[in-house]
Amino acid sequence: MDKIVCFGKNYADHMLELGDKPVEKPVIFLKPPSVLRQCEQWGGAIDLKLSDQETHYETEIVLKLKSGGYCLAKEAAMAAIGAYSIGLDMTLREVQATLKKAGHPWTIGKVFPDAAVIGPWIETSNLEFLQETFSLTLDGVCRQESTGTQMLFNPVELVVYASHFFPLCAGDILFTGTPAGVGKVHDHAKGVVQIGARHYMVYFGTPET
Repeated sequence: MDKIVCFGKNYADHMLELGDKPVEKPVIFLKPPSVLRQCEQWGGAIDLKLSDQETHYETEIVLKLKSGGYCLAKEAAMAAIGAYSIGLDMTLREVQATLKKAGHPWTIGKVFPDAAVIGPWIETSNLEFLQETFSLTLDGVCRQESTGTQMLFNPVELVVYASHFFPLCAGDILFTGTPAGVGKVHDHAKGVVQIGARHYMVYFGTPET
């Protein structure tokens, strides 16, 4: 894997809840592989470090590329998508808001230990997974729930768009944006991240005994 490519503003309801203006193109930012955490099996659990700053969850469909390229056409972009999962794009929301207000890049609001969380990979050769409901339940309360059909820009369009700015590589991971319902996560919180019938658990901070 060369990089983690993240797409913002890909669900209209999330832009509305943040008070952001509509966009004609998705927003792209990058995370380094060093902040990635993966749950290796469905039904399993992982413990995440939690920053002492206000940290928000963003539940997203995640893709893994099996091939890369530069300035890809739609057919090549579809062929490049090899697997999907469900993950969390963790965000230091107050830091991000301050940077956005100042017109600065979001990097330090998006890059910190355990800032990119994913589940096990599910191989695919089509986009049928967009029909599956994905969700985050936090301490027994469903906080986010949607389907990929609500994306403003579908996965193929995202791959094509990103590939026109920089080369994509086999193994690259793409976070495809989050729907409404994002919010703060507290120390000792327990999350259940789910897509379709598959799920895994996330313990934030120090798990309670």
